[in-house]
Amino acid sequence: MRYVKRVESVVAATLPERVAAAHLSPAERRVGRFLVEHREEAAFLSAAEIGQQLGTSDATVVRTVKSLGYAGLGELRRELIDALRARATPTVRLGRSLEAAGDDAARAFDQALAHEVELIEQARARLVRENVVRAVDLLTRADRVVCAGIGPSGALADYFTLRLGRLGRQTLAVTATGLRLADALLQLRRGDALVLLAHDSLDTDTEETLRRANDLELPVVLITDTLGAKLADRVDTALAASRSAPGSFGTSAATIALLDALLLAVAARERAKSLAALADLNELRSRVRAAPLPPP
Repeated sequence: MRYVKRVESVVAATLPERVAAAHLSPAERRVGRFLVEHREEAAFLSAAEIGQQLGTSDATVVRTVKSLGYAGLGELRRELIDALRARATPTVRLGRSLEAAGDDAARAFDQALAHEVELIEQARARLVRENVVRAVDLLTRADRVVCAGIGPSGALADYFTLRLGRLGRQTLAVTATGLRLADALLQLRRGDALVLLAHDSLDTDTEETLRRANDLELPVVLITDTLGAKLADRVDTALAASRSAPGSFGTSAATIALLDALLLAVAARERAKSLAALADLNELRSRVRAAPLPPP
């Protein structure tokens, strides 16, 4: 009877409480500690994969899970996934995508490519021609194009400004966060146009970047998934970049495709200037490659 009561109290407890209360062997204790300390990974691993990481058997993993009061590993994983669902960390998003793909690496690769193509098609279907023309007008009329983004979007901002600079345009990437962002925003000036990369939410740094642009009355081209309507009164035009479903592995395929399309559209609008800039770039590359190395 005492054993039954202990199990009943464990069933109502959290995973760390279950592990603390359960009578486990040393090997089972290692498994329990792993489950508590690595809940994000454990939510998507099989008993064999957990056992392999710990140098124990899958039978030990299953026995541990049942000693903790779960019917099996499936029940534990469902509990962990439910607990992590609201957090949607990169580990959780990757785990969900891997769950859908299974153990077949080739299948995962193919599914990822198919998903990226689908997102680009969605972005193309959502594009409004007038918004595209407006964006190109703003970028070609600007004295300088500023592209702002943080995290993965920061890398895309660097990519866009590098390639736009090769077309002979003055550019600036704003990717700093925190106090360093203030220094970057100080460089914005009238005559700039801002390309703002923002998707699911407007974090503090992105909000401050947009506020600075609004204060300077800069034209703003927003590339987003969900913020177009919300920020309609603060931007001049918005281009929709479809993204993965909430909670799944993130992808920037549609955003990159839109940026590349903008680059080509700007080049088409300023054909002579773009071709001359690229010719100058190729000449500089040839000279750099031909330059002798300095003596050691």
